[in-house]
Amino acid sequence: MTALLLKTIASHVLRLTSHPPFMTAQQTYPIADSPDPANKGVTVRSLIFGLVLVVTINALATVARYIMHSSFMAYSHMPMGNLMLTLLCLIVCSVLARYFGKRFAFSPSEWLAIFSMGFICSLGPTYGVSGYLVGVIVTPYYFSSPENRWAEFLHPHLPEWIIPSNRDGAMNWFYDGLPAGAPVPWSVWLGPLFWWFTFVCAIALACFCASVIMRKQWAEYEKLVYPAMEPIVELTTQPGTGRTYLPEFMQGRMFWTGFGVVGVIFVWNIIAWFHPALPKFPTAAGTWVPIGRNFPPQWVFISTVGICFSYFASLELLFSMWLFDLIFIVESGILDQLGITAFNRYYASKRYLWQTTGAFVALSLWWVWIARAHLKEAFQKALHPKSEHIDDSRELISYRAAFCYLAASVAYALVWLSAAGMAWKVLAILLPFMFLSYGAVSKILADSGLIYVKAPSTAWTLTTALMGGARAIPAASHAMIYPASVAIDHFRGFTFSVGTHLNRLSDFITGNKRPLFGGLCVAFVIGIVSSTLFTIWLGYRIGGYNFSPNWLIIRAGIGGYQNSVNAIISPQPMEEIDYWFFLIGAFAMYALLFLRYQFTWWPLHPIGLALSGTGLARLTSFTIFVAWLIKFTLLRIGGAPFYRRSKPFFIGMLVAYVLSTALGLVVDAIWFMPQGHTVHKWY
Repeated sequence: MTALLLKTIASHVLRLTSHPPFMTAQQTYPIADSPDPANKGVTVRSLIFGLVLVVTINALATVARYIMHSSFMAYSHMPMGNLMLTLLCLIVCSVLARYFGKRFAFSPSEWLAIFSMGFICSLGPTYGVSGYLVGVIVTPYYFSSPENRWAEFLHPHLPEWIIPSNRDGAMNWFYDGLPAGAPVPWSVWLGPLFWWFTFVCAIALACFCASVIMRKQWAEYEKLVYPAMEPIVELTTQPGTGRTYLPEFMQGRMFWTGFGVVGVIFVWNIIAWFHPALPKFPTAAGTWVPIGRNFPPQWVFISTVGICFSYFASLELLFSMWLFDLIFIVESGILDQLGITAFNRYYASKRYLWQTTGAFVALSLWWVWIARAHLKEAFQKALHPKSEHIDDSRELISYRAAFCYLAASVAYALVWLSAAGMAWKVLAILLPFMFLSYGAVSKILADSGLIYVKAPSTAWTLTTALMGGARAIPAASHAMIYPASVAIDHFRGFTFSVGTHLNRLSDFITGNKRPLFGGLCVAFVIGIVSSTLFTIWLGYRIGGYNFSPNWLIIRAGIGGYQNSVNAIISPQPMEEIDYWFFLIGAFAMYALLFLRYQFTWWPLHPIGLALSGTGLARLTSFTIFVAWLIKFTLLRIGGAPFYRRSKPFFIGMLVAYVLSTALGLVVDAIWFMPQGHTVHKWY
């Protein structure tokens, strides 16, 4: 009976969606025909429009988090601030083009350039660079006390040219607010900020150039499909042309059905803000469900935006993600009963985390190995640009420029870190691990389409392990690692992961796309500079403590610096058992890779093992399970044609979710400032 009902529903939906497929099965996203305006590639007006968007995103993200305490605008690998403002601009420009002519209609290539500039600038505000950077500078002297012994073990190793002291009370005023009539003490900040900006930009340029070098390997040779980019390409390549009031992607019954389902839910919840007695849909609250004694619980929460993007990922990947989360629950519980610490209440820790780290590193090294031929050809092209080793004409910059910028940026970063106190023997290991970790996260994103991903261990953790533990590392290096982590241990993979997506988006830009590289560089610089200066100004005007509840400016810095001091006071060696679990994870990964390449029917994707037990993997596993179940059911009911024709439904869901987030911000700004509501969470 149930099967008959599902088949009836499927046939009805197929009739509703009898128009041409929303996208091709091969995930080749063709640029929509755009005779008006001409699709001439990246234009001056698109770059100017993108810069306006950059400034707006930085202001919005900072105000929404620190003042309104509302939705997270710049956290995930698909920052909501950029997605929201780009979508609003698409709709507004479509209406203007309908009323006032096609001069307001941007071509698909222009929209791709605009979105790309907003994407990279989203690394600036709050959880990008500025929140961590401001915390790095203001924390060490303001929160110093006899109890934490920072003055004794930390301050002697912090160079004043990057970490100013609190001699004139400048850091006190940041947290407490300026006295009446007092100016912001910019003189204390400008020197250190200049050096920090140069360091951050050097690492950013190096990582972006690395992503340019890897694009052809991943997009053309390995044919990764970049699932998270599928909705973005659909939005930007079907803009308004003046023929209708709304963009082309906002057409069709399936789109409006998905839009209506999600829109009704979130609008109802927003209405309930004014009437607390009304029941609410559980869109922003999850719960930990106990599994059993000594076993980690299961987080039950369905993320709407997670469903929308996960739906475009492969079934194999989705299945593996939630299955390896289940394996984590079982294995860590068994290890705990054997007296082996494997989790810290909710997430992997100690032994299991080292097992996942071993799998992650093994997978990363394997990916480097299979790319060796391409890396050799790209390097030969850089040495001999006129040779025919490989074609780099469709890259954002030539391979010669990419390798030159990469080498110069790394050289500057090494000199900068050395001058700040880091030992050369540490740097010789730290930066290679940074590129390895960032590159692996970037490829995971390109292959999976997940928007919430974090490596199981940082480059610093891997460096410490390879050197035998904290005892082998000088005190000055310990003191500098938390400040330097602003760029070298960024949880989002910094510009490597962003560049990976942007290089893929550039494949759909027609005409000359090389000007986009300059636009991206300017957008990134404006993003980090404007958001950092705005954050500092806000701190002095309203008091940094009023940013609370906020983890960034206060608790992150305290925890980071205290870890450094603890490592200096009581450095711990690596335990032998951790190395064994690391090797177990690496062996398991290579066994999984062997089975994957040996048997075409093998159902498990190695990414699931490489992220098993990590925080974001745990918080999103139930959402991924639901996405897998939906996609699996649709494919079983109607096959690939039905799956393709259902995509507008999920695009409609995504658009409704983004517009609901925007509506929530407006309502919070008018009626609930500063106690806002979190429509869009950080997971």
